Amino acid sequence: MSAQGSIAIDGRLLAYRRGGISRYIRCLAAAIASSEANVCATSGFTFSLIANRPIVDSPLPLLRVWTPPHHPLEEWTLGWELARQPVSLVHATDFVLPRLPKRIRGVVTIHDLAFLDAPGELAPDAHRYYARTLPGLRRADRIIAVSHATARRIAEFVPDVAPRIRVIHHGVEERWFHPHSDPIRQLSSVLGHETGFPFTSRPIVLAVGTVEPRKRYDLLLDAFLALHRWLEGAPFLVIVGQEGWNAATTIMRVRRLQEQGILQWLADAHDDLLHALYSVATVLVVASRDEGFCLPALEALAGGLPVVAFAVGALPEVAGDAALLVHDQTSEALAEACRTLLQNDSLRQDYARRGRARARQFSWTRAAEQTLTVYREALEDGR
Repeated sequence: MSAQGSIAIDGRLLAYRRGGISRYIRCLAAAIASSEANVCATSGFTFSLIANRPIVDSPLPLLRVWTPPHHPLEEWTLGWELARQPVSLVHATDFVLPRLPKRIRGVVTIHDLAFLDAPGELAPDAHRYYARTLPGLRRADRIIAVSHATARRIAEFVPDVAPRIRVIHHGVEERWFHPHSDPIRQLSSVLGHETGFPFTSRPIVLAVGTVEPRKRYDLLLDAFLALHRWLEGAPFLVIVGQEGWNAATTIMRVRRLQEQGILQWLADAHDDLLHALYSVATVLVVASRDEGFCLPALEALAGGLPVVAFAVGALPEVAGDAALLVHDQTSEALAEACRTLLQNDSLRQDYARRGRARARQFSWTRAAEQTLTVYREALEDGR
């Protein structure tokens, strides 16, 4: 089969969410469409984003479908819709590959397999959705893993697909390397001074990610409260992330602490606000029990924001020696690592320098070029 063809990339999540997989989709699609990368002009491909709703500022033309993301029957309904379109390859960006006719090649991106470690943490509908991941891998012509850590886990669970796995790291956008032009004004316009947000007066500990059990926000809150007991000029915690599944108890705790004036929860933050937060924060903390990549950590490193994280999943692979990695997965160890950074200006400056250098090793242009190579492979020797 010719390596040329019409490529449909699943972009449906872009109409529903900002971060996580949605950021991956938008950044990858933008890099593919970029004249700087010059990938469209040289690849022989045409591209579209699969969408069931309008997508603001879509980097690629839309291929409209009815099936919404995570629909109980999307494996079949989305596959049926795409079978009626003149596409050569479908890139499933959100774990589950639809059932496609043989003439259409299938590529799927796997971000992590954390849902297999603790299935009880998932809501029933999420459990049903992710349960379709592994069977879909066997149908895929190529599998993109966002890290070597994720690739190893895929091979552990489904050994026969290992030859079809390709590791493609995320990139980091250029804007994250530069401080926000006026972060205080941006934060003031969104938060207002009446919230008690310490715009300049106290160290700010930042956490970014969906509030769900895997992110271990309760452990993070325990660590943060320990810092409050230990330090004069106690830090202020900012949590940026939507409420996920099985998080009601954690959210209640977050709201109580917010009422006490020691933290701020932002359920949704546009990129300009997140950029401002990266610019004023003192440290980013990642308390997750697993991460398939962790874009917030990479974005923080790019901006020179020191990162404290548990040494789990892909975090050592992504951060290298540019983050303070904690091996003892307890709230006490996490709090102690945060205290070390908060009390040592020169150490923070050293991690800021290392972080910027580390982040320069990741590029969305490179990710787009590597993804195009995967498309070519799938089209040329699809099973």
